Amino acid sequence: MKAGRWITADLLVLLLLILVIDGFLFCLMGLPRFEDAARQKEWEGLDLLKKYQENHDMVGWLQVDGTGINYPVMRGEKYLYRDFRGERNASGSLFVEEDWKDEDLCTLVYGHNMWMYGTMLHPLHRFKEEHFFRENRTIRFYVLADGGRNAEKRTFEIMCCSGTSVDQWNYASCQYICSQEELDAFAEECRARAIQQQASDSTCKEMIVLSTCSHHVRNGKGRLLVVGELTDRREQTRIDVLQPTKTD
Repeated sequence: MKAGRWITADLLVLLLLILVIDGFLFCLMGLPRFEDAARQKEWEGLDLLKKYQENHDMVGWLQVDGTGINYPVMRGEKYLYRDFRGERNASGSLFVEEDWKDEDLCTLVYGHNMWMYGTMLHPLHRFKEEHFFRENRTIRFYVLADGGRNAEKRTFEIMCCSGTSVDQWNYASCQYICSQEELDAFAEECRARAIQQQASDSTCKEMIVLSTCSHHVRNGKGRLLVVGELTDRREQTRIDVLQPTKTD
């Protein structure tokens, strides 16, 4: 009995030690900034060109109707665990690859699935629901151009929500698409893996892909993709007021 009690005590001490170390590392990474979520309403209507002056790594701004997604998009994987100010943050930022160009035929935007807080790109998982997918169809990407001297609002209609894993499909190659033929082939592959999709007879001229983690694959390599096709583009420097989330 004594030995059993000692083993139990040792296990408890070990567990407490692991929790302390884990908590320390999490704090070191930077806790998710709740004030960022609270400031989303303040960001609506802001002047994108003025915001760019605060950090020239910003390439644009992303909004997705019905989700609360309303964030700057940064350049480079260094923002995986850094916020807009460049400070360490577990939530990170939405970002594109370092070599992204505003004239690319397909833009791939990465973001964390912060399921604990319902922030960053976690709300994209609602597009797996048929009703939500049918009711919320618009992505707006405000793209900075000419070194931040002007901006363009690009509106995309969501064509599908797809599930995959990094082991099954190298979907990240979409950012290097350079022909209509390649774009058509990628769109077809997205539809083949679709959880929800909208039929379309039109040819995609430009696409956006929003990528976040999905737990349908246990090894941590699952991904959820929400894919949109361009429907409109126009000069605009101010961010629209985000549409309120629709309730079921």
